[in-house]
Amino acid sequence: MIPGHKCKFGSLRLLVFVIGMLCLHTLPMSGQATPERFWLAGRYDGNRVVVYFDAVKFEGTTAPVSTKIATPVAAAFFAPVELPASYIARFQELPNAEHFAIGDRYDLILGNGVIATIKLTTLVGCETDEQVGNDSFIGALGTVENGDALKFAKEYYAVRRHQESGTAAVTTSTKAENLKYANLTGEPVRYDVETQIAELLNQRMKAEATEAERLAAANISPAFQVQPFQLADGSLRYYARAEWKSGREPKNTPSYVLAAWITPLPTFRILAVEKRTSPYDGIESGLPDLRNVVDLGAGRTGMIFGISGLDSTDLRLVEYRDGASALKMKLLQSISTAE
Repeated sequence: MIPGHKCKFGSLRLLVFVIGMLCLHTLPMSGQATPERFWLAGRYDGNRVVVYFDAVKFEGTTAPVSTKIATPVAAAFFAPVELPASYIARFQELPNAEHFAIGDRYDLILGNGVIATIKLTTLVGCETDEQVGNDSFIGALGTVENGDALKFAKEYYAVRRHQESGTAAVTTSTKAENLKYANLTGEPVRYDVETQIAELLNQRMKAEATEAERLAAANISPAFQVQPFQLADGSLRYYARAEWKSGREPKNTPSYVLAAWITPLPTFRILAVEKRTSPYDGIESGLPDLRNVVDLGAGRTGMIFGISGLDSTDLRLVEYRDGASALKMKLLQSISTAE
């Protein structure tokens, strides 16, 4: 055998092997599962919702192709405009973009034990002030196939890709309290429970406030709000917000505000706390505002918050975790803007 031929044959085998390995690493695996994603949705009108699937940069190109539509009922979704599919398509070529189109169906997780189905009917986008670093958004309006599903629902929801199996709605009934699914219960809180929670918040204020803040709040009875909610496993939790305000503070700003995540078992105790997010606001917008609690499936609890900063607003969908504050919970989607 000629030595040169032996060398060529060995090189050829090596080249084929390298090409094969490159193909294994670059070609998509057939049958690979699509990653699960969740998005924020808000009530648009009586039987439609608005959902933004992806953050994008329009760079001032929407005006020639957009059509004005009404502003959504739910705040924090800005003022979307209708956009043609051909315009939306350019952004769907980006990595990890959601490929949505008119007629597609998605699951709407309402937070009251019901999962409705929506059909996308209008493609939309919202252009924000990108020059200061904000994202713009593309998405759609979806019509709820069961027209009554939104009647008793809140204004903020979660959306996932439509699942043909296991999407039957949990029908509320006189035995609904025995069902295990994450939800913001909305039930009245007993006076003795409120009293224990108020004492916990007052003690935490004294432990964490500065000396000047403690002196300012010393003789003030705090105003507070308590929201009971249920985790996906049926466990009860409370989200409580409090403010110490006499009405004589400069600029009418509360002396101190505080929020806490509380478990009642085995005894009432604080799991995590939330600090003031806006220096001039109180209990309503100076602390994370819990808008809804939704069941994400597989034992997971989703939370929807509105968070106001000094010059910013942020609507967040997160996965709840005991012991974590709102900003440290796993973020699933955020719709935000800042000046």
